[in-house]
Amino acid sequence: MPASHKLGEILSADANSFNLVRLLAAISVLLSHSYSMVTGIVSDEPLYQTTGFTLGQHAVNAFFFISGLTLAHSLYRVPKLTSFAWARFLRIFPGLFVYGILFAFIAGPLLSSMTLLDYFTDAHTYFYPLAVLVEFSRATPPHQIFTTTAFSGAVNNPLWTIKYEVAAYAMLGGLFYLDLLHRTWVLLMIVALSLAAMFAENLSATWIYNLSRYELCFMLGVLAHRFRNRIPLDARYLLPTITIAYLLADTHIGYATNIFAVAHLVLVVGALQFGSLTTYTRKVDLSYGMYIYGWPIQQTLVAMIAGITIPMVFVLSFVFSSTVALASWNYIERPALRFKKSERFQIDQNSAPTW
Repeated sequence: MPASHKLGEILSADANSFNLVRLLAAISVLLSHSYSMVTGIVSDEPLYQTTGFTLGQHAVNAFFFISGLTLAHSLYRVPKLTSFAWARFLRIFPGLFVYGILFAFIAGPLLSSMTLLDYFTDAHTYFYPLAVLVEFSRATPPHQIFTTTAFSGAVNNPLWTIKYEVAAYAMLGGLFYLDLLHRTWVLLMIVALSLAAMFAENLSATWIYNLSRYELCFMLGVLAHRFRNRIPLDARYLLPTITIAYLLADTHIGYATNIFAVAHLVLVVGALQFGSLTTYTRKVDLSYGMYIYGWPIQQTLVAMIAGITIPMVFVLSFVFSSTVALASWNYIERPALRFKKSERFQIDQNSAPTW
């Protein structure tokens, strides 16, 4: 892409590859989790040693950045808060509810060490599809599932990020309602506060750190949209960004510089065209389905195949999760999104969630 092109020129859904980047990020999460599923140790992943983030954590940072960028663009195109809220609900909760139903009543009986009678008379079996909608990864699953894996009893750990996604939606909606999205100083202040919270000591394992990290990623996307007509999409500028992030990785600001580098990489790659892959991912979004089904599929593989290796976990989970994700998109997610197709609820289809 010529250096003269700016971000604002490629923000329409048919002019970028952001959906493909989202899919690559979802695949990266699968690969990252393949390490920890087998070893039980997150820090064993090579990328963690050099950047402080695992590949999966970098991918989720990318999800949040893309979400901030594309959702800010949606509100710019269709400035209706009710439309925005309805579209966000339809994108997250129908697919998540069906996941809960399928896990509780199809996968669960096959995976639990309980007898079928005990399983189907256990209240948690019936509460799980509803609990997962409000508690996400903290929802109590049907009992005695994945008891022999490194992450014993963990049915769907990645869902914990959805609460931060919803919080980001609420923040963006609030800024829009207060007519502050065009106030550059407000956006910069939120970014600065997020950075300050990330730099604070002894917060690496707290909800404050997680909130500030994802808020930073999301708001960088919103800020990128604010300056969309000034941001160049020249890949030559990417090398200095990545170099700085690498050199500062072991410093106090290493996390932040890596987030900035990933955001820059997303913009450059998202501005490119990849032929049929770009065309396909504009019409079919597998990223959310792969994100919510990938973990339980990988847990199942580790539980059922003794001595399974990291490459085997990744390849098999990719095949199975992409297949399930395609079914979820065709029969659950896309049909749900049709409810926003009226003129009142029209939203740019490129504005997908982070996952």
